Amino acid sequence: MSKITVHMTEEALYDFLLYHAYSKFSGFLTNILGFAVIFLGVFSFVTGRTNSAGVALYLIAALIFIGYTPMQLKMRAKKQVKVNPEYKGAVEYIFSEEDGITASWEGGGRRIEWAKVTRAVVAPKTIGVYYGKEQALIFPKQDFGEEFLPVYQMIVRHLAANSAPGENPKQESAEEKDSKNHVREE
Repeated sequence: MSKITVHMTEEALYDFLLYHAYSKFSGFLTNILGFAVIFLGVFSFVTGRTNSAGVALYLIAALIFIGYTPMQLKMRAKKQVKVNPEYKGAVEYIFSEEDGITASWEGGGRRIEWAKVTRAVVAPKTIGVYYGKEQALIFPKQDFGEEFLPVYQMIVRHLAANSAPGENPKQESAEEKDSKNHVREE
């Protein structure tokens, strides 16, 4: 069992939100579109299809494409740190081999069983442990202290167990999937 106390900061939450947004195809596509608009603007100017005012409009559009998501996420992180009870104050997390991850904060708490943990991600300043498609526990790396390695190893062990056929009751083995898809001839 390992215990850490997390003090969520705007910077740490922003780090995770950026990672979450840009690790998806849509985040990647937004950047590609922004750079494509820059390219089109410069190309149009060089080939004489637009003047300097046109290039300026292309660059403004590109900045909107590229800059909107980070600005929106920065504002979301700032708001969440103020209004979300799990981020407002200190949260004590207990990582237990048997019970999963238990969070306790002033006025609330929750427990996430290891069987519900689907993946873990490491961003520059945070670690995210997903227990749903869009649900994650977020841990600033600085709050782990000496517990980083034991906690990280525990998360990895349970993720490996969850991905092994037969270990996770929610997950079917290849044989079970095959038997459901097999058409019986009579």
